[in-house]
Amino acid sequence: MVSVLLKGLLVPNTPSFLILALMPGILLLYRRKDGGRAGRIWVTVLALLYLVWSTPLTAVPFVNALSPVYPPVMNSHDARGATAIVVLGAGIDTYRSRGDVYSGATREHALRMLEAARVYRALDHPWVIVTGGFGNERNSQAHYMALGLPGFGVDADRIIEENEATNTRDHVLLVPPILKERGVKQFVLVTSQQHIARALKSFRKVGWDPIPSTPEVYVPRRRWTQVLPGGPALDASAAMLYDEVAMVYYWLRGWV
Repeated sequence: MVSVLLKGLLVPNTPSFLILALMPGILLLYRRKDGGRAGRIWVTVLALLYLVWSTPLTAVPFVNALSPVYPPVMNSHDARGATAIVVLGAGIDTYRSRGDVYSGATREHALRMLEAARVYRALDHPWVIVTGGFGNERNSQAHYMALGLPGFGVDADRIIEENEATNTRDHVLLVPPILKERGVKQFVLVTSQQHIARALKSFRKVGWDPIPSTPEVYVPRRRWTQVLPGGPALDASAAMLYDEVAMVYYWLRGWV
């Protein structure tokens, strides 16, 4: 609940953030002392930031500048002996109407599933540990991935669910016992590029050194959409900003 509240207040792809960010600028516009100059500067800077964050042409370099870019795992040599893939959940969108419930993966959740399936096909039938709770009253994030991955070529009998984790700290505490139970010494860690630095540091803090493999940050359907502001690019930037704040929190707690 706290993380949901923080995401609503601290990342720019939510109405709450935009309203809170605009309010100081709007109030400054009514200052008589400088004729509203400070307010105009505030609103202009905010608009330019949103333009950078929401335009793919600038959002992707923004994410790349703040997060490490690791080469994807393409074969067993890249995996360095890994016998498992760990996929971290990224949320489920749930819609309700008159008693019926429909669930669908968030964009980052879907991209992580696609990357995990690709790595699985590149390796020799590794275990695939899907981890994540807090889905809805029907499915956890892990179970949702377990249901979807066979459609992308992952054998159902190689999928293991961890259904309790609700954050990165939970992942690094709840996944290692599963790895040890199956004799896994090394694994490929699949999560978003925006999240990979914190996830890696968190696992290393508890004694594991996984091989990172992340999906693409943004995949445009047409080249001309690179210069048009849009929701997916803003979401990618927002995820990066949130993880920068979360990294500081994890550092203060001694978790990274």
